[in-house]
Amino acid sequence: MGESSRTLPLLGKLVRTFQDRLTSRGRYLFCAVLLLGAAGLDTRRTQVFTLFAVAAALFLVSSLWGLFLRPRVRLECQLPRHVTAMQPVPVHARIVPMDKPLLPDLQCSFLVPFGKNRPISFYPHKTFTDVAARQPTEVVVELQPMRRGRYQIPGPAVRAADPLRLVLTREVAAPGQTVVVYPRFYSMEEFLVPAGRRYQPGGIPLASNTADAIEFVGTREYREGDPLKNIHWRSWARRGKPVVKEYQEEYFARIALILDTFVPKDAAPRDAQAFEAAISVVASIADFFSRSEYIVDILAAGPDIYEVSAGRSLAYLENILDVLACLEPCRQPPFQGIAPALFDKLGQITTVVAVLLDWDTPREAFLRRVKSLGTAVRVLMVRGGSTSNPWQHVGPELGDFTLLSPEDVERALSAQRPGGRS
Repeated sequence: MGESSRTLPLLGKLVRTFQDRLTSRGRYLFCAVLLLGAAGLDTRRTQVFTLFAVAAALFLVSSLWGLFLRPRVRLECQLPRHVTAMQPVPVHARIVPMDKPLLPDLQCSFLVPFGKNRPISFYPHKTFTDVAARQPTEVVVELQPMRRGRYQIPGPAVRAADPLRLVLTREVAAPGQTVVVYPRFYSMEEFLVPAGRRYQPGGIPLASNTADAIEFVGTREYREGDPLKNIHWRSWARRGKPVVKEYQEEYFARIALILDTFVPKDAAPRDAQAFEAAISVVASIADFFSRSEYIVDILAAGPDIYEVSAGRSLAYLENILDVLACLEPCRQPPFQGIAPALFDKLGQITTVVAVLLDWDTPREAFLRRVKSLGTAVRVLMVRGGSTSNPWQHVGPELGDFTLLSPEDVERALSAQRPGGRS
């Protein structure tokens, strides 16, 4: 067991070296050397060993040439910090020679971690370029993010090829970087939210977490009983009589976005597809709210609660997308665990928008309690088949219900260019 565990990493390292240090024609030559060596073992019956000697000599000279040299260049490349799934973006790498290059034939390679179904790829992932004396050159490739998530990407590398383009030298690499792939989403022109407005102590300044102060709108004459701390001293000095500052308490809509992340371990692939579609729906709703007058205060995703402020220019859409990019399915029903922490925060929430994956007794009980607090409810259910319990008779009682299939979401995503940022 221990011997095999040591052999596998060694084999992987040899395969990686074979791919990184040999060009395509170098790999062909290496295989030819092995075949010629096997065919020419009996030197008395065949002259194949002569071809083996020539091919092996070429390969040996090229290998020694690439073993001790390294291109004297500087590689500059800045990967985008945020991209959107299925939306390719160009990546520019700049190769700057440190002195007159003796190795003008350079290969620039962009690598991603090994694994099946790679979430990120580059096209082309390897390309040759020439560097003129003291003249920087630029390589442009396409970064293709396939799946949302947070990934540590190795930095690109530059190697020089020998004159026969068989073997590559040691690399000059840029540092690795982190890339966050946002979920796909689309721009909604309209999204109906149940009306709800509550008094918000502190108004917008409190909502944006600037302080406990409320909105200052002007001054007025002093009235008996006004607190002394509200006196506007400059206006008093100018007018010759007491003047106080006047504030405006505000009423406006504040929204909690709730995403159902419960996907059982034995769930069908269609349920996983619905989970990804639900994430795209939440991202699309958040994008709509970021362009409207609404304020998204809370994003509840499964058992976790994230306090955000998106809308009315209080924060960026990226606050929510950063959370959604790394979200994983929850294997245990989260509604009992999330309820106490969320209900403590619903006192000032006017509307709850819930994106659910199914309809059953725990979900219904959760939303009934939300409704009992006087909070307006809007439910979007993303489901590939029938729900565990019927929901049609409950819809008018709890709030607005919309049923979507993963195919409906995919059609909406495909109908227009995603509104992602890169």
